[in-house]
Amino acid sequence: MSTFLRRFLSTATAPKPSVAQLVARLRKETSAPIAKAKAALEESNFDFEKALVSLKKSAQKTSEKVANRTTKEGFVALFNAGMVEVNCESDFVQRADLFRAAVKDVAGACEGSLSADATGSSSSLFRDVDADVLAKWVDSAIVPGTSITVKERTVEAIAKLGENIRIRKAITAVTSEKSNNVVFGGYTHGGSDFQMGKIAALVALRVAPYPVSASSKPALDKLVKQLAQQVVGFSPSVVRDSDIVSTLAKSKDELESLVLERQQFLAGGGTVKEVLNTFKQNHALTDLEIVEFRRLEVGEGIEVVESNFAEEVAKQAGLKA
Repeated sequence: MSTFLRRFLSTATAPKPSVAQLVARLRKETSAPIAKAKAALEESNFDFEKALVSLKKSAQKTSEKVANRTTKEGFVALFNAGMVEVNCESDFVQRADLFRAAVKDVAGACEGSLSADATGSSSSLFRDVDADVLAKWVDSAIVPGTSITVKERTVEAIAKLGENIRIRKAITAVTSEKSNNVVFGGYTHGGSDFQMGKIAALVALRVAPYPVSASSKPALDKLVKQLAQQVVGFSPSVVRDSDIVSTLAKSKDELESLVLERQQFLAGGGTVKEVLNTFKQNHALTDLEIVEFRRLEVGEGIEVVESNFAEEVAKQAGLKA
């Protein structure tokens, strides 16, 4: 290659990206629809950075506009030894792939980065993440595999779906002496993905010796998941009789409903307590007990104000004060 040709190639400018390439980049950065991304480019005279800023500002405005709307639908997603509730307004959006993807991203960001700072009893293993801590985490935590925060990810989803999306609650296991020799298991119900659903539960099972043998581990993992499924399906209040303040006023049927150990195990074999004892003997364990469980249902505790659609229309039309 001649000296002239080498100099020419080294100083030649790279070709400008096409409009289609710029639109694709904008959609990757913001999840904006094709028409909106193209319009932002045209308004910014095809300056990519200006178009990106414009789209992000537009998404933020949409987010602020719907921020006060009630979010009673959504999913609870599992992560490590925790779960997070992500809400939207309607079951229509809840079923959307884009919303499910956003929930997965939130749960992914929770793994390893969500602080264990929590409220609740200091003796509890599972605790609710403090609301202020959760809000700060949403603003700063990065979605895995991206450079955007969880807040920016939810704003993007809001802009595209047109509904309010809220990360309402998170529960995580706190590292302490109580978490030693503990195996965690989770289960969700009411979602196409086993990692998210309308109802979710976590169970902590203490086992000794720990870790268990390689031959016992698959059976133990299955057992703790089944226990979480039991909690989802039968909604017990406490683990054992001693967790109830007084059993004197309770009938046998009431106790079997309230106490997890008293319930008939969903997979058969007797009560939950009997199944645990059998498993303990069959696998030569010295200890096997349920430490704690938590159950979380989407929208639990949210009050929804019922409105009369006809009255709302009349009011907006100025026909009613």
